[in-house]
Amino acid sequence: MTETPEVQTYESMIAELKAIAKQLDDPETPIEEAVRLHQRGLALIHSCEEFLQKAELTITEIQPEE
Repeated sequence: MTETPEVQTYESMIAELKAIAKQLDDPETPIEEAVRLHQRGLALIHSCEEFLQKAELTITEIQPEE
């Protein structure tokens, strides 16, 4: 049985990115963890970009033509 991935809000993705940035700034973060965090951060950035593109398309579609 496959699990459905949890859908995150844009705000929760940004909050997670901020937490990741804070951890990456910590010199005590082990390199293996830093690499994992970096990969997660890249995935979140990609998800945020997709979310914003979809939002922009939605806004463009509902705006009346002038």
